Amino acid sequence: MSDTPTLSSPRPPRQERGRRRMDEILDAAEQLLLEVGPANGSVQEIARRAGSSVGSIYHFFPTKDAIVAALRARHEEEGKQVRVAIREAVETGADLPLAEFVDRLISPLADFVERRPAAFMLGALDAPDEKELAHKDAPLEEALRAALRHRDPHCSEDELDRRLTVFGTIGRSVADLIMRGGPQHRHAFVEEMKRAMYGYLLTYEMP
Repeated sequence: MSDTPTLSSPRPPRQERGRRRMDEILDAAEQLLLEVGPANGSVQEIARRAGSSVGSIYHFFPTKDAIVAALRARHEEEGKQVRVAIREAVETGADLPLAEFVDRLISPLADFVERRPAAFMLGALDAPDEKELAHKDAPLEEALRAALRHRDPHCSEDELDRRLTVFGTIGRSVADLIMRGGPQHRHAFVEEMKRAMYGYLLTYEMP
């Protein structure tokens, strides 16, 4: 595969100053996307918000689609780090009191949600390939399965499957609310996600 950029792919900057400029452009584009949606907004408005010229935008990003693609790539890379952080939190927190366990489980995702809420908007544009999604989430799901098994050794595999399905549904549903709720509601919805997950798991840990 050639390393030569195509007309729709961003041109990777070669120096630190160029990387900072690219990040500023992406930050401006992400904020605009949150306000008006991926289908709206212009390169001119992105340039204005980034304190840049339109020509500078096109130097890094040949098209508006290239900007969106770069945002997706940024979110995907950070998402990998979030999965690792959650997996580590689950593996080391299985013996904690339930409230602390849930808090440790959600904290990496909460930080990501509040920092990059547009990730959910962009992710909603393209239905993910189920096999690819399952492959990405498999290590995290296995870690969570092991933690729930540790907390409830008598739980059957079928019961674990149901709990993981419900747990994931809670997370995805509240994440959608976070994306739609706007910046003033993100933290509150994260707290609601914790309450929902805690309350659900508590029903299995009560005497």
